[in-house]
Amino acid sequence: MANIRDPHIPTSTVEEHHAGPNLKVYLMVFYSLAFLTAISFVVNFFLGPTATSAGIILLVAVVKAFLVGSIFMHLKFDWGKLYGIVIPVCVMAVMMMVVLMDDIVLYWHHH
Repeated sequence: MANIRDPHIPTSTVEEHHAGPNLKVYLMVFYSLAFLTAISFVVNFFLGPTATSAGIILLVAVVKAFLVGSIFMHLKFDWGKLYGIVIPVCVMAVMMMVVLMDDIVLYWHHH
Protein backbone atom coordinates (compact mmCIF):
# COMPACT_ATOMS: atom_id res chain seq x y z
CA MET A 1 0.00 0.00 0.00
CA ALA A 2 1.31 3.44 -0.88
CA ASN A 3 2.31 5.82 1.85
CA ILE A 4 -0.35 8.53 1.47
CA ARG A 5 -0.28 11.58 3.72
CA ASP A 6 -3.53 12.40 5.49
CA PRO A 7 -4.74 15.78 4.18
CA HIS A 8 -6.26 16.60 7.59
CA ILE A 9 -2.85 16.54 9.31
CA PRO A 10 -0.85 19.75 8.87
CA THR A 11 2.50 19.37 7.11
CA SER A 12 4.41 20.84 10.06
CA THR A 13 3.09 18.03 12.32
CA VAL A 14 4.16 15.37 9.81
CA GLU A 15 7.67 16.82 9.51
CA GLU A 16 8.12 17.01 13.30
CA HIS A 17 8.01 13.21 13.56
CA HIS A 18 11.08 12.83 11.37
CA ALA A 19 13.88 11.93 13.73
CA GLY A 20 17.31 11.66 12.24
CA PRO A 21 20.06 13.59 10.58
CA ASN A 22 19.64 15.61 7.44
CA LEU A 23 22.08 15.96 4.54
CA LYS A 24 23.98 18.80 6.22
CA VAL A 25 24.76 16.61 9.25
CA TYR A 26 25.85 13.72 7.03
CA LEU A 27 28.21 15.99 5.10
CA MET A 28 29.66 17.49 8.30
CA VAL A 29 30.36 14.00 9.63
CA PHE A 30 31.87 12.97 6.30
CA TYR A 31 34.22 15.95 6.29
CA SER A 32 35.10 15.29 9.93
CA LEU A 33 35.94 11.67 9.12
CA ALA A 34 38.10 12.74 6.19
CA PHE A 35 39.91 15.30 8.37
CA LEU A 36 40.46 12.79 11.19
CA THR A 37 41.79 10.23 8.72
CA ALA A 38 44.24 12.83 7.40
CA ILE A 39 45.34 13.51 10.99
CA SER A 40 46.05 9.80 11.45
CA PHE A 41 48.22 9.72 8.33
CA VAL A 42 50.07 12.91 9.28
CA VAL A 43 50.77 11.64 12.81
CA ASN A 44 52.02 8.34 11.44
CA PHE A 45 54.20 10.10 8.86
CA PHE A 46 55.85 12.54 11.30
CA LEU A 47 56.07 10.43 14.46
CA GLY A 48 56.59 7.02 12.88
CA PRO A 49 55.80 3.77 14.66
CA THR A 50 55.98 4.98 18.26
CA ALA A 51 53.75 4.52 21.28
CA THR A 52 52.74 8.18 21.10
CA SER A 53 51.60 7.92 17.49
CA ALA A 54 49.75 4.70 18.26
CA GLY A 55 47.93 6.43 21.13
CA ILE A 56 46.97 9.42 19.01
CA ILE A 57 45.82 7.23 16.14
CA LEU A 58 43.80 5.07 18.54
CA LEU A 59 42.13 8.15 20.02
CA VAL A 60 41.29 9.40 16.50
CA ALA A 61 39.88 5.95 15.63
CA VAL A 62 37.63 6.00 18.71
CA VAL A 63 36.28 9.44 17.76
CA LYS A 64 35.66 8.25 14.20
CA ALA A 65 33.88 5.11 15.44
CA PHE A 66 31.68 7.25 17.68
CA LEU A 67 30.75 9.52 14.76
CA VAL A 68 29.95 6.60 12.46
CA GLY A 69 27.95 4.76 15.11
CA SER A 70 25.97 7.73 16.33
CA ILE A 71 25.15 9.38 13.00
CA PHE A 72 25.52 6.91 10.12
CA MET A 73 24.17 3.95 12.09
CA HIS A 74 21.43 6.15 13.66
CA LEU A 75 22.27 5.10 17.23
CA LYS A 76 21.80 8.69 18.37
CA PHE A 77 18.27 8.76 17.01
CA ASP A 78 17.07 5.15 17.25
CA TRP A 79 18.57 4.04 20.57
CA GLY A 80 15.26 2.50 21.72
CA LYS A 81 15.05 0.26 18.66
CA LEU A 82 18.54 -1.07 19.34
CA TYR A 83 17.29 -3.34 22.12
CA GLY A 84 15.08 -5.18 19.63
CA ILE A 85 18.18 -6.02 17.65
CA VAL A 86 20.80 -6.58 20.35
CA ILE A 87 18.81 -8.81 22.70
CA PRO A 88 17.93 -11.49 20.08
CA VAL A 89 21.54 -11.48 18.84
CA CYS A 90 22.82 -12.04 22.39
CA VAL A 91 20.35 -14.88 22.92
CA MET A 92 21.45 -16.50 19.65
CA ALA A 93 25.12 -16.11 20.61
CA VAL A 94 24.55 -17.88 23.92
CA MET A 95 22.55 -20.62 22.18
CA MET A 96 25.35 -21.17 19.66
CA MET A 97 27.93 -21.45 22.44
CA VAL A 98 25.80 -24.03 24.23
CA VAL A 99 25.17 -26.00 21.03
CA LEU A 100 28.83 -26.01 19.98
CA MET A 101 30.22 -26.66 23.47
CA ASP A 102 29.88 -30.45 23.06
CA ASP A 103 31.95 -30.41 19.89
CA ILE A 104 34.68 -28.32 21.48
CA VAL A 105 34.87 -30.44 24.64
CA LEU A 106 34.77 -33.77 22.82
CA TYR A 107 37.38 -32.68 20.26
CA TRP A 108 39.74 -31.53 23.01
CA HIS A 109 39.20 -34.72 25.02
CA HIS A 110 39.98 -37.09 22.11
CA HIS A 111 43.02 -35.27 20.71
